[in-house]
Amino acid sequence: METEKKNIIAAMIDRFIDVIDVLASIMMVLLTLVVFAEVVSRYAFSLPLTFSNELTMLLFPWVIFVAAISVTKNEGHLSINVFREKLPPAMQRWAFLFSKLVMLYFSVYMMLSSYRLAESVVNQVMPMLRISRAWLFASLTVSFAFITIILIYQIVLILMNRLEPPREEDVLNDLGHDR
Repeated sequence: METEKKNIIAAMIDRFIDVIDVLASIMMVLLTLVVFAEVVSRYAFSLPLTFSNELTMLLFPWVIFVAAISVTKNEGHLSINVFREKLPPAMQRWAFLFSKLVMLYFSVYMMLSSYRLAESVVNQVMPMLRISRAWLFASLTVSFAFITIILIYQIVLILMNRLEPPREEDVLNDLGHDR
């Protein structure tokens, strides 16, 4: 029963990450199209798109921070594991847990700070898009809220001995690189 619950939760998180990956990809394509259209419009027709700068400024943080959710779940972030891998296995687990706790602290701090920042600019309107500037900072709040949930889930798995620290060889193999 407990393993079944874990599998359901893991499957739900995996599906959510798949949706996040698709969403980030769609936003990246939209960002690329907007920038391309701006360049063509400005240099080929001497008619700059008035909204493109603000839309680019809005889409870029959303692409980055939404993708950060997937990166966190898949352990795709940069980390230096040289020292951790030299420790005995039991100590590696505690070092891995400590790194997740530090990430959790940072994630909660960023979520709360970005929420306060978004709240402080909610009445400022972007002149061309006519939407609140808070949408810029909402990308941080939303992404770090989901990152916090993922980190709490990973910490629980570490404490239950169900999540092992990734080894450098495994990460390189996942990326398709040889040493």
